[in-house]
Order: sequence, then C-alpha cells, then structure tokens
Amino acid sequence: MQVFRRVVLPILYLIVLLIIAVSLAWLAFAPSGESGSDDEFATGELIGSETYVERGSIEASLEADGTIAIADPVAAKPGHDGTVNHIWVRPGMIVEEGDDLFQVTVEEAPDEAAVPDESEDGDDAPAPAPEPRRTYHTVTAPADGTVGSFDLQVGDDVAKGAEVLTVTPRTYSASADIEPVELYRLGDLPDTAVITIDQGPAPFDCTSLSLLEAGAPPTGGGTGGDTSGDDMTGEGDMMGDEGLGDDGFDAGGSGDTGSGTTQLRCSIPDDIEVYNGLTMRMTVEVGSADDVLTVPVTAVRGMGEDASVWVTDDMGEPEERSVEIGMSDGTRAEVVSGLEEGDAILEYVPGTEPDEDEGMDFGMIG
Repeated sequence: MQVFRRVVLPILYLIVLLIIAVSLAWLAFAPSGESGSDDEFATGELIGSETYVERGSIEASLEADGTIAIADPVAAKPGHDGTVNHIWVRPGMIVEEGDDLFQVTVEEAPDEAAVPDESEDGDDAPAPAPEPRRTYHTVTAPADGTVGSFDLQVGDDVAKGAEVLTVTPRTYSASADIEPVELYRLGDLPDTAVITIDQGPAPFDCTSLSLLEAGAPPTGGGTGGDTSGDDMTGEGDMMGDEGLGDDGFDAGGSGDTGSGTTQLRCSIPDDIEVYNGLTMRMTVEVGSADDVLTVPVTAVRGMGEDASVWVTDDMGEPEERSVEIGMSDGTRAEVVSGLEEGDAILEYVPGTEPDEDEGMDFGMIG
C-alpha cells in the first residue's frame, strides 16, 4: 500500500499533467482543418459606400423656430423747442395715425419797434411795447396704435426731437433665426410663410416675408408728425413719418440683426389672434419637383451649376464628374444634368465618409 501511495500515484499524476500539456499545445499550434474565413465577402467592408441615381419626388421647405413679437414703439417728437400747451391723449389710449397727441407753444422774439413819429410839440410819442410772436405746433400720432406711458404735463418745456411719448403699433411679426448656409436652399424668397403655434390657432400664412441678413445695420426710428401754424391758423408744415417700413414695422425695431444672426421675418394678419412672446415654427416652402433624378446630399459637393459627384468607372475607381444640382429637401438633391438614372456614384464625397464606429450603425458584413 505504501508503494502505491509513494510511487504509483505520483507517476499517474505526472502522466495526467503531461497529457493536459500536450493537448493544450496541440490546440494552440496545430493548423485548423477548415478555412476560418469566407472568401465570398470581405470582412469589415462598409455597406452603402456606393449608391445609384434614382428617380423620385422632392418637396423642399425650410423650417425654423422663432417668436411672435409686437412692433416696436415709435417715438412722437416735437419739431420745435417750446412749452406744452395742450395734451389730447393719455397712456393706453388707442389712436390712429395723424391723431393729435399734444401741442407745443413757441414764443418768438418780437419784431423791432417802429421809429415813433414826432408830435406837434416836438416830443416823441411813446412807442407801445412789442409783443412776442406766438406759434402753435401740434404733434400727431406716427402710426395706428396704443399710446405708451408718459409723464408729460401742460406747462412742461420740451426740446426739439425729444422722445416725449411713444405709440406702439397694433401689429405683430414672426421672426426666426436661421443659419446663413440655409440661404443657399432658399433661392428666390417667397412672399409668404406658414406659422404654426403650439396650442394656438390653426397654421396660417404670414405675409411680407423678408430676410434680415447678419450684420445689416439697423435703420433709425421714426418721429411723429408735427403740424405747425402761426397763431392757430392751421397752416404749416408736416414733419415726415420715418418710423415704419413697408410691412408696418419699425424699420429699426425687432428686426435688428446687429448681433450677427440671420433672420426671416413676416407680418401676422390682423384677423389672427396672437400675443407678444409666443413661440412658433416658421415653414418656408421652397418648391417641389416630381419624377426627377435624385442623389443623396452627402454625395454632392457644391451647388447649382458648380457641383460635383464621384462616379465609379469600369475598374471601380472613383472619378469626379461635374453636375448641375437643383433643389434639395435636406436629404436628397435634384440632379438637373450630368447623370443618368442608374449611374453608380459614391454615397459620400471623398474625405467626408463617416467614421468606422458610425458605419457600424448602418451595417457591416464579416
């Protein structure tokens, strides 16, 4: 028994360990009997690196989020230094363009007194003291709207051009910031855009769509009309109203793009109920095309007549080709000329392919 435990059993342990070691060595270094790869497909090859020119329809539109804003107040300014003689309005009053707001009295220096005639006894007759010449100037509303708060009182002195009070037009605009590169998609700017307000009225058209490009200097604000006359004769000059643009908004108001943004703005119709500060989405319809040749926008470099795609030749090598590109919906672009239906092109402009990790998202074969 002692011989078995001291001699035989250790030998058996050694034999088992030797068998295990040989088996591991065989598994590690012996050649496999089957091919470990499938020669039919190349491993790690991205799907979608090549695509084809297809016919389809394109509906191009530009969407941007923005806000509803009331038109900026327009200042009513006197055209003369003087003293307030009468005030016709109060804060919050609704006025129409041309309505009287307040009146300024201006006292001018009297004319020189005439030389007195000599009396019969040789003494000069006393000349009457000259009276100051007084004129009245009425400042009128520069626009339809609501009179803002003011502290003006009868008897106050006012200076020419001072912003004594303001009138806020009862008009609203919709404004949305866009990236300058989006201007390439717009082409000719349409006159209208569609405004959608969450939990508000049904989508509606806003008019007088305009573009305020980044860096455009704001224009000056306006003045109220100042009707002036001598001694209330009513005959006088009318100061020009510079405050409002053609779309009914202060030319230097909410459209100020001095901050470096590019903005689309349009007028809200009077019959649509909106409020200052509402958020909205503006949709500008660029156009549509049916049964046209289309390619992915990722395959195109440039725009219009100065665009290029990369076609694959008979040897499978990419070759740059000039094409003319029409409208785009942001995903596919219309090919006006330069390609035929079924032509094979690279899905991505060379050098803009997605990273390998991104490619895993749309498939790899291996």
